Amino acid sequence: MNWYNLKEEELLKKLETTPMGLTDKEVETRLTNYGFNSLPKKEKESIWEIFFKGFLDPLVILLIITFFFSLIINEIVDAFVILFIVVLDLILGTYQEWKAKNNADSLSKLIKVKSMVRRNKTIKTIDSIFLVPGDIVYLTSGDKIPADMRILESSNLKVNESVLTGESTDINKKAGLLKGDIPLSERENMVYSGTIVTTGRATCVVVNTALNTEIGKIAVTISKKEDTKSPLTIRMNKFSKQISVLVVIIAIIISLILYLKHIPGKEIFLSVIALSVSAMPEGLPLALTMALTIASNRMAKKEVIVKKLNSVESLGSCTVIASDKTGTLTINEQTAKVIAYPGLEEIKLTSDFSGLSKNSQELIRLGALNNEAKLNDLGEYIGDSIDIAFLKLALNAQIDCSNYQILKTIPYESENGYSAVFYQDNKKTSVTIKGSLEKVLAVSNYQNTPKKCKINKDQIRELNTKLAREGYRLIALAKKDLTTKTLSEKSLKDMTFLGLVAFIDPIRTTAKKSITECKKAGIKVVMVTGDHPLTAFSIAKSLGIAKKESDIATSSDLETALEKGAKYFQEYIKDKTVFSRVTPLEKLEIVNAYKRNHEFIAVTGDGVNDT
Repeated sequence: MNWYNLKEEELLKKLETTPMGLTDKEVETRLTNYGFNSLPKKEKESIWEIFFKGFLDPLVILLIITFFFSLIINEIVDAFVILFIVVLDLILGTYQEWKAKNNADSLSKLIKVKSMVRRNKTIKTIDSIFLVPGDIVYLTSGDKIPADMRILESSNLKVNESVLTGESTDINKKAGLLKGDIPLSERENMVYSGTIVTTGRATCVVVNTALNTEIGKIAVTISKKEDTKSPLTIRMNKFSKQISVLVVIIAIIISLILYLKHIPGKEIFLSVIALSVSAMPEGLPLALTMALTIASNRMAKKEVIVKKLNSVESLGSCTVIASDKTGTLTINEQTAKVIAYPGLEEIKLTSDFSGLSKNSQELIRLGALNNEAKLNDLGEYIGDSIDIAFLKLALNAQIDCSNYQILKTIPYESENGYSAVFYQDNKKTSVTIKGSLEKVLAVSNYQNTPKKCKINKDQIRELNTKLAREGYRLIALAKKDLTTKTLSEKSLKDMTFLGLVAFIDPIRTTAKKSITECKKAGIKVVMVTGDHPLTAFSIAKSLGIAKKESDIATSSDLETALEKGAKYFQEYIKDKTVFSRVTPLEKLEIVNAYKRNHEFIAVTGDGVNDT
């Protein structure tokens, strides 16, 4: 069901609900039909299940057979040494996996989501697992969205969907009808489970819960996939088969030689058994387990949980690393990097703000004044990522806004593309506007570079295009001193364009070094992200992942390649190092294609779309 295509009346009718919400009786019925709003967890293995599963290892099976052979030939000491090694190996492996799984379970229990809903015509707060389709839910800044929902009403709503789509910037959301087949990342009248409200508020109706959500669909796809054998398991299985075949061949040859020499059958049998016992590498499983345990403990000191010991060796065997961008290669935090004025040299922002001009200081001050972000009691910033970046910029530059009195605000609305603030400084009343370049240019007739003069809009647009191609997100600001006490939108004209502030999600300080080390080790690193191609290419080029734009493949490129068949797709991805605007399921196709190309691939990321 494309819920974003339905009119509100049709939507509520299909969900059998009203804006007043459901009754407790209706909720009880729907909980029976749909179940709880939570993803089913894989049944936890007991410590004994983990222990006895270790007996299925081919090498362990060989050693157990060797144990019985040793008893047959009366090598009691050897037999119990082999048994001791097998049991110790299984105990060490079981303990390590049990500890890792308990640590992972402890982390998952820390996450609990509450939701504000309307039921029985009253508003109450409930645990999100009790949400059902048809529930009316209220969202505010900072809320984690508990289910897939259609927006009924909204005000200045922005959502961070990076965990699902990989998009690094906040997405404007609003109520309304969408027509046609719209990709998930562009469904502005929908919000999805697991994403976060950064600013604004909304009234929504739940359309899907649990496994029917977008996150749930990913979980279903993953649950249907068979567990992939690690490189170590593949090699050990191959080694076990090789040594078994070799022992059998040698045993047959020796048996024939001894038979031709008329050696009694009992002695032949005992000789063959003795040979088989001596050929078995009894210490290998324990040595491997010890080595993997040491490596696992070293990783634990770096706050990495290793759920299976073989995963340590798998990481060392990988030939390709597919990395997400947002939050992995970058810090997932918009940061001001450049202040640009038309016709003047760009100002690169560093940790040293002592040399900022008055124009730059005013630009930063107005960005902090015209701002809807805030700092909560826990010391956390809540709000739009750009607003938060402006606040941090003013704080780092030690620019004081306390002497400015805010008289009126015009909040940001996605339809308008700007926000405005009327403020007073030393009894002088002014208004400032902040938003997209075209919106600000539309109300600006002058520019301040360095003195007030007639605006050159073409020059400003060229500057904007140049910075956008470098992967920056641009915010424009303008200002006007008022001569009247009337504070209204009619005052937003004949303004003076102040400049552009360029923001970017900065690269992690360790990312480039890590990628260089991977390349030296013969490991190919590719970027797989839901972000915009220009942004992805800019970051990839800085990291040395991509050199030219032809290295990029977008979602539409991948769809075209997939339509031509699996073999064509396998060849197509070989020359690509950046995959942008991709969906979670497309990421899975990319990973499977690399595996069919006989690559050992590791996937890294911090979002559900990287699972």
